Amino acid sequence: MRHESEPNELERTYLELTAAAERRSRIGAPLVGIVGRDVPAVLVSAAGAEPFRICVSDEVSDEASIIMGRAVDRTAAAVLTAVLSGSLDFLRGILVSHDSEGSVRLFYTMQELNRRGRISIPVRMVDQVHLNRPETLRFNHGQLSTLCDTLTEWTAREITKETLATAIAEHSAVRTALSMMREGRRRGHTTGLAALHCYAIAACVPPAEADAIISAAHNPAGTTSTAGTALPIFLTGSAPIGDGLYRLIESAGAVIIGEDHDWGDPILSDVLPEDHSATRDDVLLQLAASRLHGAPAAATSSMAARAKATHAGIESTGARALLSIVRPHDEAPLWDWRHQSATSGVPAVQLREGAVNNSADEPASIRAAIETLRAAA
Repeated sequence: MRHESEPNELERTYLELTAAAERRSRIGAPLVGIVGRDVPAVLVSAAGAEPFRICVSDEVSDEASIIMGRAVDRTAAAVLTAVLSGSLDFLRGILVSHDSEGSVRLFYTMQELNRRGRISIPVRMVDQVHLNRPETLRFNHGQLSTLCDTLTEWTAREITKETLATAIAEHSAVRTALSMMREGRRRGHTTGLAALHCYAIAACVPPAEADAIISAAHNPAGTTSTAGTALPIFLTGSAPIGDGLYRLIESAGAVIIGEDHDWGDPILSDVLPEDHSATRDDVLLQLAASRLHGAPAAATSSMAARAKATHAGIESTGARALLSIVRPHDEAPLWDWRHQSATSGVPAVQLREGAVNNSADEPASIRAAIETLRAAA
């Protein structure tokens, strides 16, 4: 019988994401790093590279803090820490979403460090404007076309209709596995922690391998139902750094049955084109439209849109409570809270905390929040 603290296969894969990616690069696989949800991973695959969404620990070095300053979301500083350490030098390049102030500062910081020779990895920004207008769609389409040129420059492989069709088929299989996992979680067959690991694996592992791992992980025959034993909550607020937050919440007697951050369920709202025979321009247009109409993010969407999406998430998952945890210098989720909590239809608690493992009283405050929600649910 496996000891409770011993990582299972899914956890081991998650913990080894960066090390495994580096090993693949050593045997000739080109990898391209991604920061944020606005970069279509399918385009990286179509260019002959492996997409690797940068998944970092909560560690922030003194050098990164000095360069970026302390008044910036910790995620950006944590990514910069990893880049400065040299642990991501195996990447052909890094693509940064223009999705928050922290991401923008990270991009310009890394671009300047690359210009000065402090880091060797080339960096590009992917700008997908989040305004539902015809002009926005045209602009975003043009940005994705420029992204294709950048990827071809990095990989020496042109993105064609044929390479896109192959990449879409591969990524669609992973999306199917993720969708099945999501449904299994809603039925109590998968914890929030396991779901978080599955989403990260889908973003960091070659599609065929990710499909197999995720499909095996959500097989109900090998799991124990969490239904009735833990409080099902919907998580909102800041996107987590690593999996420590999920571990704290679920060890406190809750199960995260859904979330609205960009390492979770919203990934499935960015749909892939279904017509594999479409031209490259048509595919780019569909990708731009999909992201424009995907699940709203705190930093780029209205409070009303966020509240509506949160309510829909609670209804679709069957969550009995709403929990928001917001980091310093990530203020956007704070603006959403009044509307989210008022329209959620369930008990709601918000915590304004330091980063996980950087506040001595954080586990206690999370346990107290879960108990408050449990008593009110």
